Amino acid sequence: MRDGEMWIMGRYVLSAVSVAVEHCLAGKKAKSEYLEKPFMQLTGLQNQEEEILLSEEEIQRQTEQLFLRLQIMGTNYKNNKQKGDRA
Repeated sequence: MRDGEMWIMGRYVLSAVSVAVEHCLAGKKAKSEYLEKPFMQLTGLQNQEEEILLSEEEIQRQTEQLFLRLQIMGTNYKNNKQKGDRA
């Protein structure tokens, strides 16, 4: 799980527990309610009904960025390896 997902899960658990505790302690006077939808749906982070389709140009741009990053990583690795051999 990514850090963001863990944080959102923690918020959900906190909300659910606080509602349960308030209803146990306050009974009919409790005003809090369980969430209608999960945070992921409320924030729009995960929307299974709508998939965002990328244009061909965006896919091409992201692919080029990926290969450039990999090329930079490879160059950095080679440079660091050469420095290690000299030391």
